[in-house]
Amino acid sequence: MERINWQLSSLGLLLLAGIGWGFLDDCFQLLKRGRNRRVWDIIFWPVSLVLLAPVIFFINWGELRLYVWITLGIGFYIYRKLFHLPVLMLFK
Repeated sequence: MERINWQLSSLGLLLLAGIGWGFLDDCFQLLKRGRNRRVWDIIFWPVSLVLLAPVIFFINWGELRLYVWITLGIGFYIYRKLFHLPVLMLFK
């Protein structure tokens, strides 16, 4: 039973990390308005790596399996559908 609880908590934390990744993407989208967009796109990926790598190491000891990427993607999708517009309205 403890193993199932660990797996469910891992999925929940990865979903939250995906939601945070979506928020980070929105922050970078706001920063690159009217500026050199390619530079901000290049900066986004190392910053994402620096912020997501410790989370992935904490959650599942750095094992990059398919379910990790799928769960992060689902969290990103949830952020886009539920929080994207309210956050943009808040920042404007």
